[in-house]
Amino acid sequence: MSTKKLLVAFNPDEPTATSSDFLLPVLVDGSPKFLGLSSGKYYDYGMVVMTGKEVTVNDVFAKLLDSGRKIESVDQTLEYITKYLEFLKSFKIGNVIRIKDDSSSGIGFALEKTELKPTVKKKGIP
Repeated sequence: MSTKKLLVAFNPDEPTATSSDFLLPVLVDGSPKFLGLSSGKYYDYGMVVMTGKEVTVNDVFAKLLDSGRKIESVDQTLEYITKYLEFLKSFKIGNVIRIKDDSSSGIGFALEKTELKPTVKKKGIP
């Protein structure tokens, strides 16, 4: 499985700020959060962006390993990442997504589109 869409960190308090911190859902004390693969911080919201190239499950897994996060089961983690990339297919570029607890999904989380929108700084005539 591969995709050209991933989530980056989004802060609703600063909707004009841009981020390059790609996100991956993880369970923290039993509740789902987004983990910033570069920063190691946890986020509640992510924005769908185009990566510009195909990203595979193995690429995301390699970034997760690089982040230093402990992995208990490789097979389970790869399945988790595959489901995450499948979920992302249903969202459009620019959508702001929230992660929520959902035990019926089989992996413990679901992604939900929010009404939040990123604001773009308009450049005027110089």
